[in-house]
Amino acid sequence: METPSRRNILKYAVTAIVAGVVAGVGAGLGGYNAGRVEAENLKEKLSTAQSKVKELEDQLKDLKAKMPPAVKVEEVSVDPAKTALIIVDMQNDFCKVGGKLGPKEKAGEEAITAIALKIKALKDAGKPKGMKVVYTQDYHYPNDPEFKIWGPHCVVERVGGVDKPTWGQLEIPELTPDPDDPIIHKGGKTVSYDCFYASYKPNEMEDTLKSLGVDTCIVTGTVSNICVYCAVVGCAQRGYRTIVPLDGIISLPFWPWTPAWSLFQWTTLYRVTITETGKIRFR
Repeated sequence: METPSRRNILKYAVTAIVAGVVAGVGAGLGGYNAGRVEAENLKEKLSTAQSKVKELEDQLKDLKAKMPPAVKVEEVSVDPAKTALIIVDMQNDFCKVGGKLGPKEKAGEEAITAIALKIKALKDAGKPKGMKVVYTQDYHYPNDPEFKIWGPHCVVERVGGVDKPTWGQLEIPELTPDPDDPIIHKGGKTVSYDCFYASYKPNEMEDTLKSLGVDTCIVTGTVSNICVYCAVVGCAQRGYRTIVPLDGIISLPFWPWTPAWSLFQWTTLYRVTITETGKIRFR
């Protein structure tokens, strides 16, 4: 016979079991709901990420469409006696940290120096065989008109009737001109980018190349967007076989797609030959 006490115990036990089951089910439902919310959040984040990837892919496609095609890098053979190496504006103000228009960080200067050493190696290989070397330099007196665009740089002070170049105007030590290397000084114009136009002596660059008896010009230096660009076009327009070594030119880093556009224009409009310093052979 079941006693009241036993009935109460069974009642409490059943109640506890039911409560446990209900609590378990509730916890399970709560966990399920939390998981579902998390899954929805992840799904939303994935959708956002996919949209961003699509946006970046579209931007990359647009950039590629605007980029000019790659140019062909060729092996080149030249007659050193008929060739001039033109070294454009490799001056402290453009190439060294602390220069008025130079790199801001040491890494930039080191990259420029590496290019300068390539140019030097080309000079050292070709000049003993008869290659001519011509330098161009920015050469600005105080209040030069170009300062309205670029600010003072490559400044020359005139003291007692004698020109006193500042440190910034001097050629970098890696490429110091030899006494017999002609130097074309540019300045005094609204912009003095073009060595064929902006020399103080009219037609000095053109006359110099003619006097050297060359028919080929290898153009190097800084920068491909401006002064190197003008030198390359100037040589090509005057009928010189014009060669540009990719590892012998410097470009402004804050202008996108350079020197790609310069290279494309040189090769398509002026039939310039693109090479590398190590691919130039002296006959």
